[in-house]
Amino acid sequence: MLQATSIGVGVVALALSWVAALHLMGSEARLLEALMTATTVDRHDLALAQSRNNLRIWGALAALNLMFIAATWSVVRSIRRQKLLFDALSHADRDKHALIMQLEAEKARALALASDDHLTGLHNRRMFNELAASHLEVARRSRKHYALMYLDLDRFKQINDTLGHHVGDLLLHAVGQRLRASLRKADIVGRMGGDEFAVLVTELDAPADMERIAAKLVTHLSQPYADLDGHEVAVTPSVGIAFFPGDGHDVTRLCRHADAAMYASKRRGRGRFTYYDAELNASDDRRYVLERQLPRAIAENELVLHFQPKVRLSDYRIVGLEALVRWAHPDYGLVYPNDFIPLAEQSELIVELGNWVMQACCAQQAMWKAQGLPLVPVAFNVSPRQLGDEHLPARVSAQLQAHGITPAEIEVEVTESCLVEPFGTPANVLRQLEGLGIRIGLDDFGSGFSSLSQIRHFPIGTIKIDRSFINDIRNSKDVGVIVTSIITLAHNLNMRVVAEGVELRDQLVDLKMAGCDEVQGYYMSRPVDVCETARLLVQKTIIPA
Repeated sequence: MLQATSIGVGVVALALSWVAALHLMGSEARLLEALMTATTVDRHDLALAQSRNNLRIWGALAALNLMFIAATWSVVRSIRRQKLLFDALSHADRDKHALIMQLEAEKARALALASDDHLTGLHNRRMFNELAASHLEVARRSRKHYALMYLDLDRFKQINDTLGHHVGDLLLHAVGQRLRASLRKADIVGRMGGDEFAVLVTELDAPADMERIAAKLVTHLSQPYADLDGHEVAVTPSVGIAFFPGDGHDVTRLCRHADAAMYASKRRGRGRFTYYDAELNASDDRRYVLERQLPRAIAENELVLHFQPKVRLSDYRIVGLEALVRWAHPDYGLVYPNDFIPLAEQSELIVELGNWVMQACCAQQAMWKAQGLPLVPVAFNVSPRQLGDEHLPARVSAQLQAHGITPAEIEVEVTESCLVEPFGTPANVLRQLEGLGIRIGLDDFGSGFSSLSQIRHFPIGTIKIDRSFINDIRNSKDVGVIVTSIITLAHNLNMRVVAEGVELRDQLVDLKMAGCDEVQGYYMSRPVDVCETARLLVQKTIIPA
């Protein structure tokens, strides 16, 4: 706009100079005409007037020329300024374009990080679930068949432990490549974590086609993996298969059922595939659910304690309680320890579970103390893996201090499998616990291979005779002799004897005659919840019928 204004000013100035020139030319013509007709005196005045007129002409022309020069300079400056502005805009546009390209690259990189597994290049769990869910929506309106395969590598942990995690990572990458090469582009492949992979096989003409695909996949993945950092690794996959919609209407249920079928493959020998069967795998499915949800149950306090009294036979007074953990499962109701303790031991959650029980026992004792109830020692089990932790005594001591209870108000029970080496870490841990003032009991004595001569090397204060002996005490004379001998020898070693699993009056009579100190079992009381236990503590005794 400035450029147009400057040009306009120049044009106007030029036009004015032409008008002025024409006007002066007319004045000159009239002056010459007057000179020709004038007298001498008049000529002198006319000459003087002409001279003045010339000065005005030159002045006007000079002013007009200056205006024209100024207008021209303004135009030149405007053009230069416009060029500078144009150059600046061009540079800014280039910078903006470069920034947009950089942002696009960062966006693509962020999307890749959020959706792809960094190790294998396959979809990660989140992206697999999203893509599989969208394909299943299409499957609802399709006549084609869809199946979900869940697989992991057999004994992958051994490869990691023996050859190193670097080789394990190379193996996972190679497995990912083989998976992608063995399947169609329309199939969705993802790494779900660790050595677990999932595949959504799409648009099958018939369910029987899955047999060929799964067999091909197992064969291909079972071929040796050469040159993994100089190692040749042989590994097999265990595969579970669930069909949509028969085995599940969504990705979560399909994955869960395919995973359950995968574990069935492992139990049947590994390196194979197994179809999910709701009827045949009902217990396996429940086991799978419990195993997967156990960490959450511990973290979110779904576990509860029940307590079974220990009754002294001399006066039938309650002298102790054994804490027994239960799982208040939102779907299965009250789950008993036989259903989830083995799972905790296999998945290495047993230490975390044991720590929860220890803390819960201390907290419950503190609560009963605050209510003014008469307290008796509460015993809880400690697993062999916990006894292998030299920091266990410090943790127990910290719990006692945190809840304001004394060491005499709890007991620790261990199994015979803990007593392997009398001079190892478990023995040292038991001695430290005894040093704190905590009584140690040996649970299920007679179910293992320990003897009283071996036990004397450990700080054991209580022997609990296994229920298998108590069940046969009336049916076998030899068992009665064994039980009596155990009681006599334990007393000679200054140990207290508790009989587990007492369910009949005759068993109670025989144990009392053999000199047993305490009994525990359904005949006296079942394990009961916290409220019922508080009532028993107030009652103080349990008189058998």
